[in-house]
Amino acid sequence: FMNSIYDRCSIRKFKQESLKKSEIDKILRAAFCAPSAKNAQPWFFIVTEDKEKLKELSEFSPYAKLLADAALGIVVCADTDCNPSLDYCQQDCAAATQNMLIEAKELNIGSCWLGGYPNEDRVQTLKMYFKLPQNIVPLWMVAFGYPDQKQEPKDKFKESKIRYE
Repeated sequence: FMNSIYDRCSIRKFKQESLKKSEIDKILRAAFCAPSAKNAQPWFFIVTEDKEKLKELSEFSPYAKLLADAALGIVVCADTDCNPSLDYCQQDCAAATQNMLIEAKELNIGSCWLGGYPNEDRVQTLKMYFKLPQNIVPLWMVAFGYPDQKQEPKDKFKESKIRYE
């Protein structure tokens, strides 16, 4: 078993410690290993460790308050110059995001995926905050940090959601 897949869960409370540069690099490298349509790799990442920015960004969504205490926030964006289909970009960026979450778990770093797209208010808030060009569409953010809570993973397997033919 790949324990990090089975043991990963969302963490919403973080210790006030910075992540190591080598850990951040591993998380980002994992994102780039994701599959993408036509290998277009339409992802673009904005990484911030700045505590003031993280506090400001914690307002981009009613569910993003935990960013204020995170060690790191990554905005996952779609670059529509790589693939003009935002639908395919979203799928590709979701795969990259999942890779980051799993790598973070491997490193004993907590994470929480914070939805943005398709909520236009959240997308526009991030787009204006970072002064992004037209082709860069912020999809969501991910908070990272050393966990300051014990979270037990749930067994989410449901045989009823599988159909064998």
